[in-house]
Amino acid sequence: MINVDISNVWTCVSLPELLGEEKGIFDAHNLLCTHKPDGPDFAGWLGMPDSVNARLIHSIRRVTEKICANSDVLVVCGTGGACLGAKSAIDLYCGAGRNLLGHMPQIYFAGDSLSSRQWLELNSLLDSRDYSLHIISADGKALGPNVAARSLRWMMERKYGPQAKERISVATLVGSPLHRMGQEEGYELFPMPREMGGSGSMLTAAALLPMAVAGIDPLDVLEGAAEAYRELDVRSFDNPVWLYAGARSVLSRKGIQKELLCVFDQALLSFGRWWQRTVWRQECREGLGIFPATALIPDDLEALDQMTARGRGGVFETLLHFDPIAKKVPVEMDWKDYDGLGFLSGRSMDFVEQHVMEAMTETHNGEGVPIVDLQAGELTAQALGQLFYFFELASALTACVSGVDPFETSGSPTHACALTHLGAPTM
Repeated sequence: MINVDISNVWTCVSLPELLGEEKGIFDAHNLLCTHKPDGPDFAGWLGMPDSVNARLIHSIRRVTEKICANSDVLVVCGTGGACLGAKSAIDLYCGAGRNLLGHMPQIYFAGDSLSSRQWLELNSLLDSRDYSLHIISADGKALGPNVAARSLRWMMERKYGPQAKERISVATLVGSPLHRMGQEEGYELFPMPREMGGSGSMLTAAALLPMAVAGIDPLDVLEGAAEAYRELDVRSFDNPVWLYAGARSVLSRKGIQKELLCVFDQALLSFGRWWQRTVWRQECREGLGIFPATALIPDDLEALDQMTARGRGGVFETLLHFDPIAKKVPVEMDWKDYDGLGFLSGRSMDFVEQHVMEAMTETHNGEGVPIVDLQAGELTAQALGQLFYFFELASALTACVSGVDPFETSGSPTHACALTHLGAPTM
């Protein structure tokens, strides 16, 4: 389970201020966990790891075996939390360079942009390979995934003929246009949960299928999330989610509303993007909420030093890190010692990383920057489930404490305006 250390927020937060958030977090947790006749029902979303049934796991494994047997590439076409969650889990668990290391099937993501260059690159990559397609769209109306999926389905029908439908799977809400298409065309269907927040969670078949193709056991991920669901259902500050959400709420009320998620592995940058999307989606409404950003350490360290100097940036930092891997990578010897780092020869890179993190904490906290330290333990499939569940719950709690409905879905006015500009027929 994730360990939360808030000992470096006391430069800006007092204990009475933190304890003052207790009732708000308690009420928010109750709202998220119980059925209320006058409020939204979130119980299904929070209990989702326990509610995924054996039939669904069997379907995921069956389709995974088929993809691995007949495809060199899986194209995941979609956008939103489930799609970003799948990519971040694969990058984190398998490494950001998985596709370059010869692991099969390779997994590529499409539909998150309308870039012609990106589309031509994907075309070139798929031209001489066998591939399958997994479409993710909750309501089936997202512009980017739909444009990409149209072209990909046409390419597959031209290449495979009637057998193309056996290579296509769809994750969407029952009754959506995409669901009707899947039924009529004979695609493999994975229904998304209807509970508020459910379709955006990465703990669904939408995200678990690409993860399974990458070699991540979906049952292990769900077991980790289910364990987090039980262990984080504690209504006190003994709960690490409460500590994290409480510190974020106090800092936000004090005008420190920019959060930097500082990561120490490039593979975590995709997770940072998923986290940013989750916070934007759940917490940020009409100028309210904490604005999230991600920083890679030590690459971004010099810029952060300048931004946080004298604590004037209105920023707090959240350090996310895992236990070091078993294999130690040493700093090599250079007998000429041009860079002056001879004293590190023979030391492990983990040793250097740990001391950089400690120096960053000491320096930035000394300048008045609040810092939350999140230790996520050993990187396993179960830990992935715990990690995603922790951040989904923490973001929803912070939103509820600030009076924001974390799962309000009012649609995108820009999306509607874009369709009008494109000449979509009016209803």
